[in-house]
Amino acid sequence: MRSLLDGTLAALRDAAPVEQPIGTLVGELHKLRSSLPAHSWRQWAEVQVRGHALYPVLLEDPFVRHSAERPRGYPGDAELLDYIYESGNVLPALQQASDLGRRLYDYTHTAPAPAAVRGRLDLAIAEIERLAAAGGRPHILSVACGHLREAPRLASLRDGRLGRFVALDQDPLSLALVRRDWADRGVEVREGSALGLIRAGREEFGRFDFIYALGLYDYLSDEAGRRLLAAAVDMLNPGGRVWIANFTENLWSSGYMEAVMDWWLVYRSEAQLASMADYIDPSKIASQRVFFEPHRNVAILEVVRM
Repeated sequence: MRSLLDGTLAALRDAAPVEQPIGTLVGELHKLRSSLPAHSWRQWAEVQVRGHALYPVLLEDPFVRHSAERPRGYPGDAELLDYIYESGNVLPALQQASDLGRRLYDYTHTAPAPAAVRGRLDLAIAEIERLAAAGGRPHILSVACGHLREAPRLASLRDGRLGRFVALDQDPLSLALVRRDWADRGVEVREGSALGLIRAGREEFGRFDFIYALGLYDYLSDEAGRRLLAAAVDMLNPGGRVWIANFTENLWSSGYMEAVMDWWLVYRSEAQLASMADYIDPSKIASQRVFFEPHRNVAILEVVRM
């Protein structure tokens, strides 16, 4: 692997197209990650990758650098996702990046994981629009909403065809942006964590027709995930539904994400994601299913309330 790191560095310094050397690096890191025990892999990543001269070169990519530096103190923050969505607020960082940094970004933000992030957002937008088109002004709750980047694409929000739209997040910086951009459209901003939502439940938040958590479960333990889903189902109106999304196992770019970006997720198989419903009283469930975004790197568990 040392020769691979050396070779990747040489290729990037020679101003070669990044697709081949970075694609090879991503693939080889994935193989190594799959072959080592978790603790050995983490140690190898920290010592060998981050101790190599290649590492600061890879950080010229502003998307990768933001992930590695964690400016808000936790992984996968809303601004990191803005690099995936190509939101306007990250344009200054992209414009200030080196030529190599911009070329690396062109590759990394179109890789499988970012593509899946965009895919899961597309599905949630389509579901909200479907519910709004059916009438009845559905009540919506976005859990761990980040910058609520679905909002600009929701005709139903612009047209006033939704009921309550609650945006919940534990990051006050994210909520400040949501409040600035969407409070005048009726979005209700609430600061709180998953644990707080479990404790408060419907007594404090009310009932909803659609509750969704697109990125939160990538960081939750099984215990917390099951408790949160059970609490969310209790907050549904009859016929309402919860969606929880989770990255699946064997994501091709996971080695690069962990070793270079310091972006560690909790991956779940289809069966493991389905088991999140284990704490729900079966009499409350009308149906449940697991489906996938188009790239099949993110699975979504849907639970419909009886």
